[in-house]
Amino acid sequence: MALLGKQQINAAVDRKWEDVDVPEWGGEVRLMSLSATDRGYIEAGSVVANGQTAQVKVESLKVYREKLVGMAMVDENFERLYSNKEIAAGVLGKKDGGVIERLAAKVQELSGMGRFARQEIEGNSGAAPSGSSASA
Repeated sequence: MALLGKQQINAAVDRKWEDVDVPEWGGEVRLMSLSATDRGYIEAGSVVANGQTAQVKVESLKVYREKLVGMAMVDENFERLYSNKEIAAGVLGKKDGGVIERLAAKVQELSGMGRFARQEIEGNSGAAPSGSSASA
C-alpha cells in the first residue's frame, strides 16, 4: 500500500451518509457521519473536566442526542440543516424523544461511536446500508 501525503488525505471522501425514513415527520432525513470536529465538540461537552461539578455533565448529557442528530442532519448538498446556535437553543429537544433516540442511534452507527465502535473493531458491523455513500 502506498504512503499517503497531505493532498491525498485532504482529498479523501471518507464520511458515510444514509437517508432515513421518519414517518412521524412525513418523509426522510439525511444523516451523515460526524466530522472529527463535531464529534470532539459533543464528547467534550459530555465529560466532567477538573474543577467542574457533576451538574455540568448532567446538563450536557441531557442534550447529547439532540446534538448528535442536529450535527449529523444534512440537506441534499451535504450542508448541515441546523447551526450550533440552533442546536444549543434546543430546537430538536421539542421533537418526539423516540424519533430523536432512533436517529441518534443511526448517527452513532454511521460515526462508529458507542456500541457500534466495538462492532466495527470486531468486524461485526454488517453490510453497508443500501442507498449509502460517502460524501465530501
